[in-house]
Amino acid sequence: MINPINNLGSSNIGNAVPPASAPCVNRTSVADALKNSIDEAARLQQDASRAVEELTGAKPHNLSGVMSAVEKSDLAYKTLLAIRAKLMDAYDEIRNLPL
Repeated sequence: MINPINNLGSSNIGNAVPPASAPCVNRTSVADALKNSIDEAARLQQDASRAVEELTGAKPHNLSGVMSAVEKSDLAYKTLLAIRAKLMDAYDEIRNLPL
């Protein structure tokens, strides 16, 4: 059986203090997290481009390294596209809420 919640009208709900043993978490905003993801995807794209250029150059060939760099870049790009699609869906839902 589920125990009922007592003191729903307590005025201390909004003033809750985390326990001293709780770890301090570095919180970032959604915008910061998205910017960091975009920067990381751009860095991976540059790494992949550099790896492909090295493959076509006179340096010794490391095909597995090139493929790995290209796959990482592709995955990061696809992830950003999925995030963008979810954000656009959320925006559309919010926009269509009745006022």
